[in-house]
Amino acid sequence: MAPDDPKPGLGRRLRAAGRPSIGLALTAIGALIALLAVAAGGGAPGSGGQGDGSPSGRSEGPVEECRTVDRRFTVRRRAQVTVDFTARRPISATAQGMATAQLADGSGEITVTATASRGATLSAQAKVPKTATGTAVARGRGRACAFAETPAAAASKARAGALERARRATERRAGPRAAVRAKELATRQAREDARSRARERVERAAEERMPQLQTEAERAASSRARKEADRRAAAP
Repeated sequence: MAPDDPKPGLGRRLRAAGRPSIGLALTAIGALIALLAVAAGGGAPGSGGQGDGSPSGRSEGPVEECRTVDRRFTVRRRAQVTVDFTARRPISATAQGMATAQLADGSGEITVTATASRGATLSAQAKVPKTATGTAVARGRGRACAFAETPAAAASKARAGALERARRATERRAGPRAAVRAKELATRQAREDARSRARERVERAAEERMPQLQTEAERAASSRARKEADRRAAAP
C-alpha cells in the first residue's frame, strides 16, 4: 500500500463487498432462464421436448361443436275407436184366403175371398272396433352442442342432438293434427264396416222371418174370408 494513500485498502474492501451480490444476481438470473425454458415446453433432459407424448407437449381436452338442424318431418299417430250401427228393414207379406158358407135358407152357398197383410220391422246391430294411423307433415328446428375428443365426433353428436330436438318440436306442432286425422279415419272405416255387418245381419233375419210372416198372413186372410162368408150367409 502506498504511503500517500489517504484511505489504504478502500478499493479492495469495496470490491470484496460487491462480489457476493453479483454472484447472487447471476444465480437468480440463471434460475429464471431455466424456469422460462421449462414453461416454454423444453421438458426434462432426455425427453426430447415431449411432456406427455402429444405433438404440442401438452394434453388436449375435449372439444365442443354446435349444430343447427331445420328439417321437415312426417308425424304419425294411431287412434282406436268403436262404432255402433243399427240397421233396420221393414218387411211385409200379403196373402189371399177363400171361404164358403151355406145360405141360411138353403138355397145355395156363398164364397168370399179376403186379403190380409202382415208386416214387421227388423233391426240388427253391429259394434266394430277399428284402429287407424293418421299423418301430418311439419317443419322442425333444433340446435345442440356436444363435447368429444375430436371435432368430427363432437359434430356428429351435436348433429344427432339437434335432429332429435327438431323432431320433438315437430311432434309437438303436428302431433295433434295427426291424432285428429287418425281418429277421423278410424271412425270412417269403423262406421262403414259396422254398417255393412249390420245390413248383412238384418238381411239374414229377414230371410228367416219371411216364411213365418207369410204363413201368418195366409191364416189371417182365411180367417177373414170365413167370417165374412158366415156373416153374409146368415144375413136375411
